[in-house]
Amino acid sequence: METTATTPSRRTSALCLATATTADFLPGTIVTIGSFLKHHPGFDGEVVIIEDGLCEEHRELLRTLHGCVRLVPVSSELQARIAHLTAARPDIQDRAARFFAIEALRLTGYRKVLFCDSDLLFRAPVEGLFDTDEALLCCGDRAVLEDKHRDAATFLRMQPESGEDAAAVLERTFNSGFLVMDAGVVGERTYGKLLAMLTPEMWRGIGTPHTAQVLLNRYFAGRQTLISSTYNYLLASAPAIRSREGLGVADAKVLHFNVPGKPWMPLRLLRWTCDVKPVPGMLLWWEAWADCLSTLHLSTGDFFR
Repeated sequence: METTATTPSRRTSALCLATATTADFLPGTIVTIGSFLKHHPGFDGEVVIIEDGLCEEHRELLRTLHGCVRLVPVSSELQARIAHLTAARPDIQDRAARFFAIEALRLTGYRKVLFCDSDLLFRAPVEGLFDTDEALLCCGDRAVLEDKHRDAATFLRMQPESGEDAAAVLERTFNSGFLVMDAGVVGERTYGKLLAMLTPEMWRGIGTPHTAQVLLNRYFAGRQTLISSTYNYLLASAPAIRSREGLGVADAKVLHFNVPGKPWMPLRLLRWTCDVKPVPGMLLWWEAWADCLSTLHLSTGDFFR
């Protein structure tokens, strides 16, 4: 039987690496975790994987990634909230799994929780972020990169205006794919408040395709600390990052493949690249995937035979 989301399975760790996954995102999850561990060989914390619908074979594979892997199913409370929302908003159904990230805000017993989307690639160590006293470290989203605010009701980007109502706008908005959270901002209290926000009424005016990112920006408004985009290099916003921060793909410590064509989905990638230029960094992901497969083959013996 799986352990609950709130209690570490064996020990309290200084750091928890958490990610959420489904079967479709399994290769992305393996590369996210594998590349993190490659650049943090001394990592002795727990790897928490929030999962939904994985078969036992996939679960067993994920357990081989690290010496302390804990698989946590998406809670029935969150599933019920998502079902209620998507019944009222069927257009969100295809993005419903993105709300699973909220489970990471329930974790307790850790000094720091690093939450990662399942489409990240670590290219360098980031452990320096774990020694700060900041409540929430994160990187700016597309609005910030374009020097814009977001409308608090719709989450649409807007030009900053003098004299604007502070309650009507969200400033310094962040991408939710890379979050370093202090123990003081996660737990049942935070989780309960986020669940309470997940309603059709709260979603009535949202005009963007964002999901958990809307909730987290609303909840943490004013408490977040933005850091360099090198820690969450949004490939879909690469030109804006280069213009604003002078960073290219080669400068990124963490690449985020927030593009329609994920590198492990060849048919979708093929359709997408017929209309746009190839995304820088795809080759880097494929190299990391081959590296992860090699490591897994050695660690699992006959698993792949």
